[in-house]
Parts: sequence; structure tokens; C-alpha cells
Amino acid sequence: MAPKNSKTAKELAKEMKEISFSEFIATNPHLVGFESSVKMIPMSIHEILTNSLDACESAGVLPEVWIDLKSLDDKGRLKRYKLTVRDNGPGILPKNVPLVFGKLLYGSKFGVRRQSRGQQGIGVSAVVLISQIKTGEHAIIKTSTNGRKAHVFELSVDVDRNSAKVHDSREEKAEGWKGVEISVILEAQFSARIMEYIELTAAINPHLSLHYDGVSETDRLEVPRRTEEMPAIPVETKPHPSGADYDLLKRLASRTKYNGLTDFLKGEFDRVRLDVVKQITGHCKDRVDVKKRPADLSKEELMALADAMCTVQTLPPSTECLSPVGESTLVQGVVSRLNPAFIEAVTRKPRAMRGQPFLVEVIIAYGCGAEFGGTGESSIDPVTGVYIHRFVNRVPLLFSESGDVTLKAARDAGLARYEIAPETRSHLFVHVAGVNIPYTSESKEAIKFVDEYYEEIRLAIQECGRKISRHIRRIKKSEEEAVKGKRKAIIHSLLLRQINRYAGTKVAGAEYAAAFGFDQCVSEVEDEYELDVFREEKPERRAHETRRAAAAAGGD
Repeated sequence: MAPKNSKTAKELAKEMKEISFSEFIATNPHLVGFESSVKMIPMSIHEILTNSLDACESAGVLPEVWIDLKSLDDKGRLKRYKLTVRDNGPGILPKNVPLVFGKLLYGSKFGVRRQSRGQQGIGVSAVVLISQIKTGEHAIIKTSTNGRKAHVFELSVDVDRNSAKVHDSREEKAEGWKGVEISVILEAQFSARIMEYIELTAAINPHLSLHYDGVSETDRLEVPRRTEEMPAIPVETKPHPSGADYDLLKRLASRTKYNGLTDFLKGEFDRVRLDVVKQITGHCKDRVDVKKRPADLSKEELMALADAMCTVQTLPPSTECLSPVGESTLVQGVVSRLNPAFIEAVTRKPRAMRGQPFLVEVIIAYGCGAEFGGTGESSIDPVTGVYIHRFVNRVPLLFSESGDVTLKAARDAGLARYEIAPETRSHLFVHVAGVNIPYTSESKEAIKFVDEYYEEIRLAIQECGRKISRHIRRIKKSEEEAVKGKRKAIIHSLLLRQINRYAGTKVAGAEYAAAFGFDQCVSEVEDEYELDVFREEKPERRAHETRRAAAAAGGD
């Protein structure tokens, strides 16, 4: 007998429903990084600021961003804050404002094979959504595309429809300003990581001019632009053959315009020339009918083709789709804030993961005399003893450190063997530039443990560590030689003074010191020990000394 509360399949089917993506995120805010009140402000700044930087760089405008954070009222341990971020970018067309800020999964970057800070079109609209969920307040968006007129919108997210709900709109004078400004009300807990995020963003983007006005007089930051050079604009490229798999081949083969396999491989993949095609077809000639149209290849043939493509040797992926910071620019951004004793940098060659190119840049700032705002002793990694800063596509990652492949690679790199110890107060910067980064979640807080990423990061850190070690050895050798030279100078100085005294003339001078390799230390010895190294005795002084010695002998 069936239980009284049993239901039929038809009744269960009536209970099923489709929910919008906005409703899904509203129910699961942790998926986009808003699960904690401590993370609320840094994550909101992160999402808005990355949009501003991408917009400015795409328009060829040197970015300038103003961030204003003000406390409104207390609410237990939490407070309500008003966050306003304003940029000098190209602005957004008024008709697109509701889509950009009120619709999740709306954007221009999803599936594009080039480096960008955003990927899914979730970030800034998620900020608006979480703000209204927690506070019930609407976002205020202001945009100007011509510097004469600004359009102002008051909007929220319609959770059921995943669309914007515009509550008010108006026009006002722009007074020469072009760009976008957004204001949201956040219920959050203040954190020192706000300043840390802003400092690190400025360090990795030295072409950015940034103004931060925080909640108190001490919570202020002005970071001037340190270079007028804009980052290279990434160009969309084709997938690399070393990362090809069945799914990628199936999708490309189904929509390709090429009818032959040779043209398909050359036209749809990066770095594939005729000689590479011959290698690929040679590896799978018994399992793939090379005369078939790509769209007609069977599952088994596509699998065999994928295996062959991953086996052959090809050139590294094209870097046109990437925009690495560059060693000199990265060093420039770090040195101005940390004042290190010295710094070393390494850039690895690009590599592909599932056809998506990426490269790793690493710098180590050794013996720093200053720290970033918001960082303290608690920011030091307990295993390596150094500050580890993670970046992806010019964006700092602050949270979920333990789940990031960067931390694992840094710990396994063995920094101690390169004389990078806790007392050196060193900072390790790891920047990954790539297409479709394998984040652990939609919040983009950490990179998954992927073998290709782990290996490249670890090798880059070790290569940079070897540079640091060689630098330290050169310094120690120089110091040892300086000590030896000083000791030699003292001994020779005492000897030469006596020789010159009793010879009554200068027996040896500066050329003698140069011949024995202590000429650089002579002035230091003269000043520190008051030794007149090459003093020449006057004849009358020598006679006086002789008479005095004779008188002393007669008295005895």
C-alpha cells in the first residue's frame, strides 16, 4: 500500500519550475563572492573597478578612477556604506545601462578568446543585486558619452525576470566629464583589505591614476599614474592544437566553413602550418579518414584527431591574445610602493591549457622597507615566510588563498633554498595572464589546481628565486672582498707609514695601493683610523726624531 502522502509523476511535474539566473544568485550569493560581510566592500570595488579599467583600455583612454566610501549608519556589528566609483572612460549608451547593470550574464566577453578581466557578465550587476537584497536600496548610475549631457538612472534588478527595473531616469549637465559613475548602498563590515585591494590594483596597473577617499582621515590614498604607456590591446586568436579535445573539435567541425581536413586544421587552429598538418595526419592516418569533411567525422575519428594534435610538436601559442604586464612595468609599479633592496623578475613563455593560452609573470621584491596599506604580519604566508600576492589579468585576488594553485606552487618551489627567509621581508608577486582562466568559482577569487598552471607557476618562482640567490651571492662576495680589502689596507697602511717615516721620503704611493688592490679603501682607512697612509717624512722631522732617540739612549 502506498503512503498517504505519496504523489504521482504528474503531480510532481506540476511542482517543477524554471527560475531565473538572478534568482539563483540571489539565493546563492556565495557563488559570486558575496557570502561574507567582510568581503562585501572589497568585492564590490573589485567588480566595478575592473569594468572601468576594461572600458578605458578598450577605448584607448588612460584610466583615472575615483572611489568614495562613506559610512551611513550603524546596524549592530554591521554598517551601511555608500560606495561610489567614477571613471573617465568612454561611457555607456543610455539604452544599454539597464542591460549592463540590471541583467546578469549580459556582456561582451563570454567565450571570447582573448585576455580580459571579466568573463561571464555577472560582476557589476551582481553588486546591484546583492545591494538591493541586503538594503532594499536602488543603484544610481550616471553615464556621459559626449561630455555635454549625462543620463542618470535609478534602477534595481527584477529577480524573477533577470532584467532591470528602472525607477527613475533624468538628464543633467556633464560639464566636460565623460565616463560612468555608480553608487550603491552596502551592508558590510569594514576591512583593512579594502586598502590592500586598491594598493595592489594600482601596483599591477601603473598606467592607472587612482583616488580613494575612505571613511576616515587616515583612510585616504592617492596613487599617481607612473607610466603613460597603455597596455597592449589583446587580439582574439584561434585555439592552440596542444589543448584540443573531443568537445572542442566537435564544436569547431560542426560550424567550420572548410570542407577539407587540411584547410580545417590550418584555418581553425593557431600555429598550425602545412608541416604540422602532415605530422597530425601521419599520427592518425589509420584511424581517421582524411578525405572526409570535418563535419562528417565520427566520434572515434575526432578522438583520434585530438590525440594526434596533442602529440605533435608545435610552436608556442601566439601571445597576441594576451596582454602581460611586462617585467619593467611590473617592477615600476612595485618599487614605488615597497622600496625593496633589490628586485628580480621572470616572464615564462606562453603555454596552452585546453587550447587556451596563458603565461606567468613573477617578481620577487627582496628586503622591502615599506608595506602595502592593509597588509600586516598576518598577511605573511606561514609556510614560505613571505608576502604572496596573486594576480590574474591585472586584477589582484584577495580571498580563497588556500584553494589557489598559486599558493601550492609557491610553497612547493622551496623559496628557503634561495635564501628568501621571513626576516628578509620579501614580497612574491605572481601574475597569470590568460584566456578563460580556470577559476574555482564564478567569484574569480582563486585558480583551480590545474597541472599546466601549477607547473608554470612553480617553475617561474624557482627561476626568479635563482636570480635572487645569485644576486645575494654577488652582494655577499662584494662585502667579503670589501672587508678583505679594508683589512689589507690597514696592514699596508701601518707598514708604509713606518717605511716612509724611516726612509725620509715617499717610498710607495697610490700606485702601490692600486697594484695590491686596496686603493678603494685608502680614504676610508685614513678617515676611520686617522692613518696618513702615504705620509712623506720631512728630513728635519727625521733628524729631530733621531736626536730625541739618541738623548733618550744617553739618559739610560
